[in-house]
Amino acid sequence: MVEPVKIDHSDEWIPTRQSLLTRLKNWDDQEGWREFFETYWRLIYRVTRKADLSDAEAQDVVQKTMVAIAKGTVSQGKRQEEECRM
Repeated sequence: MVEPVKIDHSDEWIPTRQSLLTRLKNWDDQEGWREFFETYWRLIYRVTRKADLSDAEAQDVVQKTMVAIAKGTVSQGKRQEEECRM
């Protein structure tokens, strides 16, 4: 699981690159997924900790969020492929 991190109380948001989001449509792009995770897990964790969730709860939210994004992104990519075939 993710190591507990020191909570950074800055409200600095990370800009989302469209090129990275496009790469996530390819489930086999492990480097893209790794980059996405490394970019955003701390932000998700930090927000949940600010909402007074425990370390374990915050880690659970990070995991569930990443799984939900993966499921949504991959299924969206498959739908777009099917639409292109029509």
